[in-house]
Amino acid sequence: MSKEVEYIPITDLLTDIIDNRGKSVPTVERGFPLIATNCIKHSSIYPTFDKVRYVSENTLKTWFRAHIKPNDILFVNKGTPGRVCLVPNPVTFCAAQDMMAFRSDPEKINYKYLFAVLRSNEIQKKIENNHVGLVIPHFRKQELSSLLIPIKSKQEQKAIGELYILLSEKIELNNRINAELEAMAKTLYDYWFLQFDFPDKNGKPYKTSGGKMVWNEALKREVPDLEGWSVASLSNAVNIYDSKRIPLSNMERENKKGKYPYYGATSVMDYIDDYIFDGEYILLAEDGSVMDEKGLPIVQFIWGKTWVNNHAHVLQPKIQSNNEFLFHLLKSISVVQIMTGSIQKKINQENLMNVKVIYPANETLDRFSKFATPIRKQLMTIYEENNKLTELRDWLLPMLMNGQVKVMGEKETELSMAAEPAATYKKSRT
Repeated sequence: MSKEVEYIPITDLLTDIIDNRGKSVPTVERGFPLIATNCIKHSSIYPTFDKVRYVSENTLKTWFRAHIKPNDILFVNKGTPGRVCLVPNPVTFCAAQDMMAFRSDPEKINYKYLFAVLRSNEIQKKIENNHVGLVIPHFRKQELSSLLIPIKSKQEQKAIGELYILLSEKIELNNRINAELEAMAKTLYDYWFLQFDFPDKNGKPYKTSGGKMVWNEALKREVPDLEGWSVASLSNAVNIYDSKRIPLSNMERENKKGKYPYYGATSVMDYIDDYIFDGEYILLAEDGSVMDEKGLPIVQFIWGKTWVNNHAHVLQPKIQSNNEFLFHLLKSISVVQIMTGSIQKKINQENLMNVKVIYPANETLDRFSKFATPIRKQLMTIYEENNKLTELRDWLLPMLMNGQVKVMGEKETELSMAAEPAATYKKSRT
């Protein structure tokens, strides 16, 4: 917290705090969308529509104390305290319990700026240190006055807020592009290796065009009756490197962000200054309870220098060009089929490596790789761009807040480092 910047309690910067009842909203099968706290994520500027429920027209009109409006800021106060999202225009949903909506006073603070500040590490740490509840964390409404917001000039607030939104929008656009690329690769895999409509020797879809199929008892389904195609254990074509994994708790390290990603069962957990693996690998969550909605395993594609803990199996195809095929193959295996344990479910190495899968002929795999590998490379490029954009955004925000970086100029955003008067950083408006 900078001594040169004025800080004002957030409660003095709002015209309204919309805090609806703490009890559950009555829902119906169809009606007006109702979002819950799971829809508020820091990976999205606006709420997502995950497992949305619905309310009747009567509930919409009579149950809520007040309704949210465009540009309000949704603030989760129970479960995951501190998560915030903007309310879009038009408003196409209502908000359930366990969150509040902040309505900024435009005479005192720019709503985009307030949104950015609430997502800053400084405020998030303050929320974390002040919430109560061991099982279900809860940030009490009466604690809101402890959230002190750094006040800048209106011009600076506008510039900081717009810069934060601009970078966040680019990151989200990249995420949508990657989701579409993933869907393209999955569609191709499903079409070729689940429906078996890969191109035959005449370029026509194999099964649809009458390609010969034969029943396979191990897979309990028909598979192509073609030379080079086989059904065997996963171990026949995959190497596993679990013995190289090291829990992060076994390593001494400084309490700072490093440059190498540290992976757990489902995602990057941290960045550290050491690595175990160097190359392209595929991770599959070891915990049998970690799966998607369809009961399929959580699979990650990793590359470069990385650290992996002991909660994910580390796999690599024996033929490197088959990386993309293996990635989608693993995502299609039922977790129930391979997990063990009555209390703590696990996907052990033996069960995983013994699972029976179909292996296409090398010629078909090569053709698939020619389509799928460029998609993966583009995914990797966009992912790395997002990392840089996120790092830039999250590096700039606290410096802008505390005055280390100044915003000047009306027609363009000019960022000048307070510690380095000669250095300027410009974002031209187009």
